[in-house]
Amino acid sequence: MRIGQLGGVAYAMPPALRLALNGLLVSSLVLALAVVVGPGTTVARQDASIVVALCVLFAATYAAGFAGPARPAGARRREDRAESVDMGGQNLGRAVRWLGAMTVVWVCLMAFHAGFSWLAFPLIVLYVQLLPLRLAIPAVTVATAIVVAAKGVQTGTLDIPHVAGPVMGALASTLMVFGYRSVHRERQARHALIGELVVARYALAESQREAGRLAERQRLAREIHDTVAQGLSSVIMLLRAAAAALPPDASVARERTAAATEVATANLAECRHFVCELSPPPLVETPLPEALRRLVDRSADDRLSTAFHLHGDLYPLGAECDVALLRLTQEALANVRGHAHAAHCVVSLSYLDDRVTLDVFDDGKGFDPQLPRQDARGGFGLHGMRQRIEELGGALTVESAMGEGTAVAASLPMPQGGTS
Repeated sequence: MRIGQLGGVAYAMPPALRLALNGLLVSSLVLALAVVVGPGTTVARQDASIVVALCVLFAATYAAGFAGPARPAGARRREDRAESVDMGGQNLGRAVRWLGAMTVVWVCLMAFHAGFSWLAFPLIVLYVQLLPLRLAIPAVTVATAIVVAAKGVQTGTLDIPHVAGPVMGALASTLMVFGYRSVHRERQARHALIGELVVARYALAESQREAGRLAERQRLAREIHDTVAQGLSSVIMLLRAAAAALPPDASVARERTAAATEVATANLAECRHFVCELSPPPLVETPLPEALRRLVDRSADDRLSTAFHLHGDLYPLGAECDVALLRLTQEALANVRGHAHAAHCVVSLSYLDDRVTLDVFDDGKGFDPQLPRQDARGGFGLHGMRQRIEELGGALTVESAMGEGTAVAASLPMPQGGTS
């Protein structure tokens, strides 16, 4: 939609209507000049110069309404979405002053010759396009009355053709603008509906993709749990039974059985870790803050006091981000319980304007973060979580020192399309 200006304040006008209006005004002005100051005119020579000057002033006033200072890109985008000019407040006042100036010049031209009644048609289009009905209808009525009066003065009589012609012309111009605006609004609404349908289609496709991905992860988790994990559990039980049945002097067999049991136990722990990672977390029907709060509450015991704090307004992060933050909290709390010997642990989730942060603090014995550590379940611990957070475009930092506790801080960017 083309944006015009009224003394520096923009209004929206459909391109086709703007082009038609420009053509109508130029042709009406040229036609009126040809009739008034052309060959065979009754206007005196000195009056002809005044008429030409008034025509130039009328055209300059009209053109000035479409000129103005440049506006910020954000303002242009907001105005592009408008269907018609916002005639409230300052815009209405400037539109009235602009149309009033052109109307005054036009009345002066009509005082010289009724041939300038052709200019009433583009003025009526502007009245209807830019003014609310409470002002547009009186303006159209006054302009029509001026044309009728000028015709009566020129001919010395007022008959039905002299009155019906201007009235029908004004009515046709008004209905044309209203019809065009109605068609334009319908087109804008249709475009908006198409845009909403496209967004909904992509959202549905993304939702189906996410549901399929989670369903596949759950299926794999069940398969691993029911086959590999159960098989390893059976192997461990058999090895322990075999070790218990060995004679006291079978030291070599006992050592090898113990080694096999240790390997099988480690692999079982890995399988359970994979099952835990693949299984859908308690986030399907529970928001992330509530899931974290429950996890923190369950981690408290007689030796460890826990607390959860939420800052900012909740906004959706997506399944991957929610799962990553939940798993990170699980890893951090497991390390606090298994290694920190802490008395207090605080988990804070903060929704900021452009990112979400998760912080886990404890007052335990601390450690050297440069040394590799394994969590209580035999996994890769925070090192693996750092990779997971970084894959989502975030960052994970661990600050600790011997005897000074530990602080784990994760930061993830706000997902595309989120709102703060």
